[in-house]
Order: sequence, then structure tokens, then C-alpha cells
Amino acid sequence: MVLVRTAFVTAGLLFTTAIALSKAPAATFVANDSSISFALNIPQDDNSNELFFSISGDSSLSWLAIGMGSEKMDDSLMFMLYSDPSGKNGKSNHASLAAFFQEKPPANSWTSNCQSATVSRSCGTQLYLECFLVRFLGSWKGGSIDPKNTAAKFIYATGPDGNLNTKSLTASIKRHATYGAFTMDLTKAVGAGSVPVPAVADSAGVKQTKDKTDHDFSAPLHACIMILAFFGLMPIGILILRVMDSPKWHGINQALSAVVALIGACVGIYAGTMFNRTKKFNSAHQILGLMVMVLMIGQFVLGFMHHRMYTKTQAPTKFAPIHVWLGRVVIAAGIVNGFLGFPLALNPKYNWALLALVLLVIIFIGPLAFWRYKRNVQKAKTEAAVGPAGYQNQPWMNTQSDLHLHPMNPPPVYQNPGYGR
Repeated sequence: MVLVRTAFVTAGLLFTTAIALSKAPAATFVANDSSISFALNIPQDDNSNELFFSISGDSSLSWLAIGMGSEKMDDSLMFMLYSDPSGKNGKSNHASLAAFFQEKPPANSWTSNCQSATVSRSCGTQLYLECFLVRFLGSWKGGSIDPKNTAAKFIYATGPDGNLNTKSLTASIKRHATYGAFTMDLTKAVGAGSVPVPAVADSAGVKQTKDKTDHDFSAPLHACIMILAFFGLMPIGILILRVMDSPKWHGINQALSAVVALIGACVGIYAGTMFNRTKKFNSAHQILGLMVMVLMIGQFVLGFMHHRMYTKTQAPTKFAPIHVWLGRVVIAAGIVNGFLGFPLALNPKYNWALLALVLLVIIFIGPLAFWRYKRNVQKAKTEAAVGPAGYQNQPWMNTQSDLHLHPMNPPPVYQNPGYGR
């Protein structure tokens, strides 16, 4: 699918009344939950290639969208509305729209001219767009606008609460909170060409065929699992080994941390396939995350090999320092990657909560690490003053003595001199 965006962000205008809007004939639609409304006017002049329409919805929503010509996104001519922060009036907003095509349309196939504003009504502040679209093509791959169609297919969607506040025509958006489909009798939209007033009720022949709420569970679940692994289990694993001196439970903890982190990575990969901004897996968060997973697996394997060799020889191995330092790198990189993840999910505000969690972990682990350090220093001083403990040969060590031992003959048989007399 080719995404075509048009630069029709214009100055925001504040309408306190609806006098600037016409009473032109229009086919109108209002979602069952009143989250979005749509009005469409088709000029009756056969030589006109214009469409006039209006989209409105509650200003608390981060974005609104209407798709024409199909019940699927892939085949729809879709228009999206979200706020722009550069309005001259504090209550005004700008509109950015996007048209989605299966294939790139020919050059100069359509133009547009739009204005947007917020309108205060009894039902609350509305984000309102009025626009006319000049079309030189009446159809596109997957759909068309036919004024004689009495059951034309449309889709709609609304974003979650929030405010994008951006001029960018390529702004990333969060997954829709509600979406649905409806059919519209386009013969009701034909008349004198003009921008229609915002819809307040369905016109004749309009039928809503789909109405669903949506939730994005995968991205929050990914974040929760990764926070548990890198901010909880892994730091606890360090305490188990350094403070409790328990290699056994350290190994169990590390295995559990690795499994949890791998599950979180799989959830994150699944979440990445659901958005255009992440489906190519070329963001810093995704690249670093995959690198961390590879290093984590390598670090776990080195730790397992070190433990097996140490239990047999009771001697340090060459894997030990690599395992330790690689573990430090994995934890640090995983924490840093968390701060890259929330902006990618369009939730940068949660970085403050993540920072608070990092400080909390440091406050908790810092005193224990300092206590461990002081204990090691004291132990080293004691050994220097008293001397190391006596040598204890291990039964599995292949040691030899310098003494040359010769075969020993049995003692001679004892004979009593008076025996046999």
C-alpha cells in the first residue's frame, strides 16, 4: 500500500457559529457511540469532479478518520484528521489529512482545499474539519465514488484520547480505539455543491454495519514483561550471588530471567508487526533489543559452562569474567532500551516512571553492594594478618608426593624359643 499525504494544513479558524457552513444537500452519518460524524455532498453538475465533506468528533480524541469506497483499509480512500499546535487562537486547531491508496495515483489526479476549527456546542468541544476535494479520477484500485450508489461502503475509526499536536503529514499515530463500517445512499448527497454542516443524525439510507472497540494489549504487555526481567529479576540475580552467595539460586534466577525476557521479546516482535512505523524492524529500540537478546543468550550459555567446569575443578574458569561483564552490559543495555521503547510506542511520558524505577533499584541495591564491598575488604585484611588457611588437598586433584615409597615385605613369623620342647 502506498501512502499519499497532501499538504493541506491551513490556518486554523475559530467558528463560534455555524454561519460559515451551508445547508447543502448531504448524506450524513453519526457513529452509534457519537465518536465521529461525517457529512458528504456531491455536486449535481455532471462536469464537476468535486466532493465536499465534513468530519467532526470530540476534541479529546487524538485523531479521526473516514475511509471511502470499501469496508477494508487497504482498498479505501482514507482521510485522517488530527490537531495542529500552531493555531493563532488558543482554541483553534489545524487539520492534517492522509489518503491511502493501494497504488500510487497519477500525478495531479486530485487536489484539495481544507479548513479546520473547533466549534463549541452543547455536547462539548468538537474538532471540526470542512474540506472539498477536487477529483480528476472517479475511482481507484479497490473502490470508487459513484453518485448513483445507494449502498456505498465506508469505514471510520477514532484514536484514543490524547493530542498529537503536530504539523507533520507523516506523523505516527496510536492504534484506533473504536472502528467500524457503514453504508451510505449517495443519491442523498447530490445537490448544489457546498460544504455540508456537521452531521447530527443519520440520513435516509445510512446503515452502520460494524461497530467495535479496540485495545492494544501487545505493546503494554511487552513493556511489563521486559520491565519485570531487566528491572526486577536480573538485579535480584546479582543480589542472590553477591550477597547470599548462592550460585544454585543465581543460576535458577538467571534461567527464569532469560525465559521471561525471551517471552517479552516475542510479544514485542508481534507488536511490531502491527504498525507501519515498526513493521520493518529498523528502529533503534528494535535493533538494540535484538542485540540484547543475542547477548543475553550468550551470557547464559557462558554462565552454564562456567558453573559446570567449576563444580568439577573448584578452580576459576576463563568464562567467569566474560560472563560477569557480559551480564552487566546486558542489564545496562536493556534498561537503556526501555527508554527508547516508550517513545516508539508514542508514550514518552512513561519514561519518567521508568526513570523513577531505575532510581528505586539503585537505592535498593546500592547499600547492599556497598555492604558486600566492605565485607570483602575486611575479609582480605583478616587473611593478610592471619595468613591463609592450611593446605587442604582435594581428593580429585592429581597430585604426587616427592617421597619414594618402596614395597614393604610382611614381618617375619614370630617364633617362641621354647615352643615344641
